[in-house]
Amino acid sequence: MPPEELRAIALSAVDTDGNLTVNLEGVEHLDASALQMLLALAAERKKRGKGLRLANVSLALSRWFEYAGEGAHLS
Repeated sequence: MPPEELRAIALSAVDTDGNLTVNLEGVEHLDASALQMLLALAAERKKRGKGLRLANVSLALSRWFEYAGEGAHLS
């Protein structure tokens, strides 16, 4: 998915009601811009009192989120 498309989707998801789940099944790697986008989306949703959950996260990706300091917040 092109970065511009991912950014548009993330921006539209900021105000989604309730908690949001992103299914990462089959995803083994995220480039830096995709990782940054998910972290920014999580932070913005948290500021608005809304959650972001990552489902089916591979062990490799879960380590990246832990390194970024979000391992406990994005499960």
